[in-house]
Amino acid sequence: MKPRYICYVWSLLMLQLVSCEKYDDDPIYPASDFISEGAYQGSYWPTDSWKTCAPEEVGMDPVKLKELNEEIRLLLEMHIDVHSVIIVKDGYIVAEQYYSDDYGPDSLHRIYSCTKSLTSALYGIALETGYLSGLDQQVLGFFPELEIQNRTEQKEGMTLEDLLTMSAGLEWYEMEYPYGDDRNTFRQWMDQGVGIQFVLDLPMVAAPGYLYSYNTGASHVLSGILQRATGTRTDSFALEELFKPLGIDSYYWPVDGHGIAYGGSAVRLTPRDMARFGYLYLKEGLWDGKQIVSKEWVQASQQKHIKRKYIEDYYYGYHWWVSDQNTYSAVGYAGQWITVVPQHDLVVVFTNGFSEGDDFQWTTPGRLMETYVIPAVE
Repeated sequence: MKPRYICYVWSLLMLQLVSCEKYDDDPIYPASDFISEGAYQGSYWPTDSWKTCAPEEVGMDPVKLKELNEEIRLLLEMHIDVHSVIIVKDGYIVAEQYYSDDYGPDSLHRIYSCTKSLTSALYGIALETGYLSGLDQQVLGFFPELEIQNRTEQKEGMTLEDLLTMSAGLEWYEMEYPYGDDRNTFRQWMDQGVGIQFVLDLPMVAAPGYLYSYNTGASHVLSGILQRATGTRTDSFALEELFKPLGIDSYYWPVDGHGIAYGGSAVRLTPRDMARFGYLYLKEGLWDGKQIVSKEWVQASQQKHIKRKYIEDYYYGYHWWVSDQNTYSAVGYAGQWITVVPQHDLVVVFTNGFSEGDDFQWTTPGRLMETYVIPAVE
């Protein structure tokens, strides 16, 4: 990693020397201002629309945020596809930019595995409303009609909580190989038609609850269970119980060939609606006087339930990534991030089109947060 980082820094220095004239004459993204303007006008709920204000109105350093935008310009010159950034402080958008003519405030962007965090929120709602009795419910009990292969005592004991913490114990290799590799279990699952049966038939490699293994199939099983428990499809349940209260009226949530909404990927939202979802969690599930998701569920979701095997300093909550820096995030393939920073009343959204296998690109949102956004508050 060190040689790659040195090359990157050298590239940035060179670009800083040659790029100023080019940006003046030939902008590489729409020329809207990154830094917001206006005065802070008190608290409100962004159900109808977001308000904006100057960063200094809510205690953020605009110079540091401008440095963030300048680095993104350099990344774009290096063909690293940043699509959008939104920074929300104290409920106001203080910085926002869309770095391509293909994306704007009203553009639906595929959020990939940020979908998992939506599914988690719906589980909190289903538990609070009595559709589910608890996270200790056994997974196989929801599918009595299926003839499950490799059925063992360990598999019989697999619970909803095991699926939510990516510790089901099933033999699933999603992060070990590229998604285009035939050995990738996610690819095999997609090739087989994305069925719940495929996931539940897999052999067990560990007792449930002990071994972290990232498993999009497990999230899809959760969607199937939610559909059976509520009597309505996951996307429809989300519309009534989550999206409508938040003012989210533009979205796309696809359904598999078996009539089950994808529980682990594929949802499309606008970046501003991604920010609404993050803001709901920042406010501990409360929205305009109504408790949409219980405070207890929001708090439980951001706990460090299990150590992530693949990325240092990150744990896994209930379908949320939890860091050692007191932040937690919904994270999706190719660089989709919704990061919540409770101590600073902050929500940050990144949408991107990063290249698989490039470690530098995939860690960019976290690095930009640590280098520019958090220091802008502190």
